[in-house]
Amino acid sequence: MSTRFPSHNVPLLLIADVLCYINNYSSSNIEELRHFTNKSEAYIRSCLAICKLLSIIGEDGNVNSFANTLGRTPNDELKLNVMRKFIQEYEPFITFIQYHLNGTTLEESARKVYVSYRFEGKDHSFLKDLFISWGTTTGIFTHTANDIILEETIRTQLSEINTLNINLDDDMAIRIHIGNILSADIFSTLSSAEVEELVDAYIKCSIDARGAIECAGRAFEDFLRRTASIVGVDVSGKNGIGQVINALYNNRNASGVLKNKIHNKQLSIGAAIGDIRNMAGHSMEARTLERWDLTTHSAKMYIELVLSTMRSIHSYTQDSTYTF
Repeated sequence: MSTRFPSHNVPLLLIADVLCYINNYSSSNIEELRHFTNKSEAYIRSCLAICKLLSIIGEDGNVNSFANTLGRTPNDELKLNVMRKFIQEYEPFITFIQYHLNGTTLEESARKVYVSYRFEGKDHSFLKDLFISWGTTTGIFTHTANDIILEETIRTQLSEINTLNINLDDDMAIRIHIGNILSADIFSTLSSAEVEELVDAYIKCSIDARGAIECAGRAFEDFLRRTASIVGVDVSGKNGIGQVINALYNNRNASGVLKNKIHNKQLSIGAAIGDIRNMAGHSMEARTLERWDLTTHSAKMYIELVLSTMRSIHSYTQDSTYTF
């Protein structure tokens, strides 16, 4: 993921035009794009930088397949919908909102995000203005002098998630809810793959409990593997949640002395998470040849348990604090 800011805060509609041209004509030639949009070279380069920032265009030059949704002659509404999809999947943007919803000023929220994601170029004030322009242009929130207010539909969905009403149509609300449980600091450390698995888990809760549990289980295993690499435990030969979390607990130093990286209660909880994931992933119990019936409520509670355990393990391994 690129962390370098563009020189200009360019309009989203212009970015969509640049993206549309690149996607349809397989060319990111600056002169062609300048003539197509009738904008300056600096603006075109800023558009390309934003596309890389949002991972719309990869470092290899490949364009995210969702850009195909633009077609050849999109109207403004479609352009903004496509850009919103990329923006609300951008973790620093969600973290910025999360900090502010938890009482931090917009200025301070921007500073924390700028530092924690190690952005380059410009400064945190540019980040604040950039994110505010994205949020207001796409209708994610409105902005007053010192505040942002989430769009009513998102607030409604967020309220329903918090009250266990599994009406999870709004991707944005789910991401904010995940950040609420983990805290903005921990949310900012998740990989994009982990976040997407957790979002998919919530979306599937009411229609596919088994699939929801599998998604959350994959996110937890990925989190455990990433944690292991941070604390110096080799789990490359381990399979599944059970083996990875056992390796974290039963770790030994170079002298063969037991040096646990997680608490024994976290080991037990993690093992339970692994067992529930196996209920979802296995077609029948090997001994009884019976298949587990998994409910929407259980799937929702499973995701919440996964998130709480991720928060607990992160706090224990990074700060030596006992939190659950």
